[in-house]
Amino acid sequence: VSGATGYRLDVATNSGFAGGAGTLSELLISEYIEADSGSEKYIEIFNGTGGSVSLTNYNLLMFVNGATAPTVIALTGTVAAGDVFVVANSAATNTALVDQLSGSLTFNGDDAIALSNKTAGGYVDILGVIGTDPGTEWGTDPASTANSTLVRKSGIAAGDTNGTDAFDPAAEWDGYAGIN
Repeated sequence: VSGATGYRLDVATNSGFAGGAGTLSELLISEYIEADSGSEKYIEIFNGTGGSVSLTNYNLLMFVNGATAPTVIALTGTVAAGDVFVVANSAATNTALVDQLSGSLTFNGDDAIALSNKTAGGYVDILGVIGTDPGTEWGTDPASTANSTLVRKSGIAAGDTNGTDAFDPAAEWDGYAGIN
């Protein structure tokens, strides 16, 4: 978490994605942190839609070890235009910038993560491949889903909505080896 030794959780700015707030049609996952041990798991969701978004209609989904049925984390609260919403494991130690805690946020590098919109139906953004266990991770260090921090590259205009296509984090994510 920004300002805490050993963790990187950079709150996205409204200029970071495809021109900034008001230019995205939907939320997207902007940062992913997966520690090599313990409960330091964080997912950051960016709102570049130009208006506040109620998260009542959104779920964070974890597809553990190649599962096709997800563990569901119902999101609560509102994310303002140009702001981020951070979800962390309830046992995480750096929670100053966290908006929601969940004991169910227990992913590892081989688990797919998805953000879904219950109202519109379907996935808004996905990391990994649903129904596939890659072994240890997707990608290679430093842009890897295991023991890494992934930050969405600037210029990304939409999330990955296809849960079965190939996933290489380096295509849309800047990777940092370990938890930065």
